[in-house]
Amino acid sequence: MRVVVTGGAGFIGSNLVRALATQGHRVVVVDNLASTWSLRLIEDVAKDIEFVHGDIRLPDDLGRVPGGPFDRVYHLAASFANELSIEFPEIDTHSNAEGTANVLAMARRVGCGLFVYTGSSSSYGDVPVPFREEGPTRPYTPYAKSKYEGERCVLASGLPCAIFRLFNVYGPGDPPGRFRNAVPNMIRALDDEGGRLRIFGREATRDFTYIDDVIRVLLEAPRAAGHVVNVGTGVETRIVDLAARILALFGLPQDRVVLEEPRSWDRVVRRCASVDRLHELFGRVPATPLAEGLGAAAAWLHAAGYVRRKPA
Repeated sequence: MRVVVTGGAGFIGSNLVRALATQGHRVVVVDNLASTWSLRLIEDVAKDIEFVHGDIRLPDDLGRVPGGPFDRVYHLAASFANELSIEFPEIDTHSNAEGTANVLAMARRVGCGLFVYTGSSSSYGDVPVPFREEGPTRPYTPYAKSKYEGERCVLASGLPCAIFRLFNVYGPGDPPGRFRNAVPNMIRALDDEGGRLRIFGREATRDFTYIDDVIRVLLEAPRAAGHVVNVGTGVETRIVDLAARILALFGLPQDRVVLEEPRSWDRVVRRCASVDRLHELFGRVPATPLAEGLGAAAAWLHAAGYVRRKPA
């Protein structure tokens, strides 16, 4: 199988690229390296893939993708994070909406058996849980709006497609950093002397989905052809409970949690996927226990040199 993966040097993309390459597929990775600054996350399969250093915002860069046809185009490249989009909304418009239109044009030009788009649970906005694919969507941050607009572009493209709305993916390959995800940033915070875990709102919840479970779904994307599908566990976890698990993982006291007021831009208190459609189409839902996934994430962060502290 011949495959294009945009954003293939990032967190989710690198895990997908590794899985595809390991299965013997011919993979072309398109990435501007803006989030990783290197090919470090895919260096172990670098000899087995073709890399195009390109930006999806620039059609000329996508013109350097080799000729098709391709069995699948996985479009994962995006400007990431709700908070970042508040500060720099134009980046999300150019990357997530216009960039998606550019990738679709490339896919039509080279030939594409299935266009796979990774959307975001942020596109739901502040609606009742569990979030259902056929239910209301009220995106309000520039990031959420632009990811939802990307979905609309894909559905209107005329290409065979599958759209996956991902819920709070975590695990190996996800480094800490400003505007990055909760799990690696919490673990990194504990490296500091007397480091504290800041929690914005006691009742805030999310649906934490382990990376390997997500990759298994993406590899079987044809099962979702013609559909929008949530990829989550269907389990709602309070952020304060996540913090407690991380502290226990490192054998640290629970008094390191600091509760703060919700951030002004974040209106979504609770987030959890309805997984009925996922179960119907795939026969299963992500099921890696949170404790197991956190242990793997912490071990990778230590081994990769992002944190000094080892899990207890």
